[in-house]
Amino acid sequence: MKITFISKMLTLCLTAMLALPAVAQEDALKSFPGYVDFGELNNIFGEPAVQISIGESLLGLVGSLSASEDPDAAELFKRLNGVRVSVFETESMAAGAVDTIKNISTKLSDQGWESVVTVNSADEQVRIFMKLNDEAVDGITVMAVEENEAVFVNIIGDINPEELSKVMNNFDIELGNNGDDHSD
Repeated sequence: MKITFISKMLTLCLTAMLALPAVAQEDALKSFPGYVDFGELNNIFGEPAVQISIGESLLGLVGSLSASEDPDAAELFKRLNGVRVSVFETESMAAGAVDTIKNISTKLSDQGWESVVTVNSADEQVRIFMKLNDEAVDGITVMAVEENEAVFVNIIGDINPEELSKVMNNFDIELGNNGDDHSD
């Protein structure tokens, strides 16, 4: 599964993010309906190789800076409340990884999140959830664990599904029509 969309956005933000205290960003995001508590991932996977927490102000700035290059993406960035990414490098499927994915998935379902993609295989576990609010999406969560890497992404904010599709296509991520994700 490619997360090119996230990678390109994060490249734009990296320098400015280093100046922001990650803990303060994380605490500020907890009050939004699209926020997901991933629990104690460090206990399962160790220290993250990459951990990013971007708040509303920085996303608005990124939106302003990218407006001429990609107006659709810029408008989406301005309406987001936050983006959280944790990437863990692993040497093998971590003990407890599958249970962690299942536990978080159960909590999300209990909180009204909709499962849109589920992949269960011996070497990969993937879950994508959306927090729906009438005609909009309040949040998207991606959990992908495989033998060498575990990635947890939480996008928080006012996301119009039609707009998201256009932006994702700009970043070479194809959204399947039947809930399957067919990334190139």
